[in-house]
Amino acid sequence: MGATVAVMSFAPEAVRLAMSAKGWSLRRLARAVPIDPSHLSRILSGKRPVPDHVAAALTVLLDLDDDTARIAYVMANPTRLDAAAVKVLATALAVQRREDDIVGPRPLLPAAQAHRRSLLALLRDARGPQRDPLCAVVSEAVQFCGWLHIEEGDYSRAVPLLNEAVELADDIGNGSLVAQALNMKGNVARQKGNWTAVHRWFVGAYMSETSRRQRVVNGAQAASALAAMGRRRDAEKLLDECETLREKAAQEAVPGAAYWLTAEWMSLPLGHVYLSLGNHGQAAEHLRHGLDSLPPEHRYALWTREARGALAEAENGA
Repeated sequence: MGATVAVMSFAPEAVRLAMSAKGWSLRRLARAVPIDPSHLSRILSGKRPVPDHVAAALTVLLDLDDDTARIAYVMANPTRLDAAAVKVLATALAVQRREDDIVGPRPLLPAAQAHRRSLLALLRDARGPQRDPLCAVVSEAVQFCGWLHIEEGDYSRAVPLLNEAVELADDIGNGSLVAQALNMKGNVARQKGNWTAVHRWFVGAYMSETSRRQRVVNGAQAASALAAMGRRRDAEKLLDECETLREKAAQEAVPGAAYWLTAEWMSLPLGHVYLSLGNHGQAAEHLRHGLDSLPPEHRYALWTREARGALAEAENGA
């Protein structure tokens, strides 16, 4: 089935899904085709056939393909949800996450929010063995929206989304997804300087997580909070646990959703703990190792700013 056939076969669902994913309004799409907005509206409501030139324009403008047609069909027929459709949805989310590393949160927010709404609508009516895998994707999509708001500094919008992500993950008993959302809540608390809350959320993430790599990250964040609270001995004990855990974690595969979580990257959160404890030499070594391991396009991503600042502080204090 070619792309144009897919558009003409599933025009309303496929086009609306792609518009939602891109954050496009009907008027914007109509101008780009070009076509009268009211005419396009009647096409998308199924009241008019899709002319070939309009189908071709929609295919190019909205990047419509067989995967889009598959998801559009599932959106219109939730009981037909299958493993292939869930995989396509997960892949689309992974693409958005990687784009965030390059372009930052602002251009992605409209599309991410629209994607979240579409997925939640699909989940409400989904049935069968693929319902739980879909719920995992939805939890990640909700969590991703929360993360984008964190990057924008809009914590009042981020926290409710993270709470929603936890509820979705709890619904299917997925401890890793719970831990990811708690991790982000800990990051919000850290930005506010509330170290008691930082410790609470990261300990919760540390205890919920099943991946050793993620546990290293969460444990290190909890240790940094302990150091900031003046509980040095407890911080050093937890840091030792994390260093030991890192050796075992390096033998595990990188979690699919956390594509950045390489063995080298784990040096970054550990470097922050050493800096919190005043061990500038160890901090600089760990932070430099972690930053140098990043691919070139990620080294100056928004989320690396704190690590680069910590490295400068460690090097100045060494």
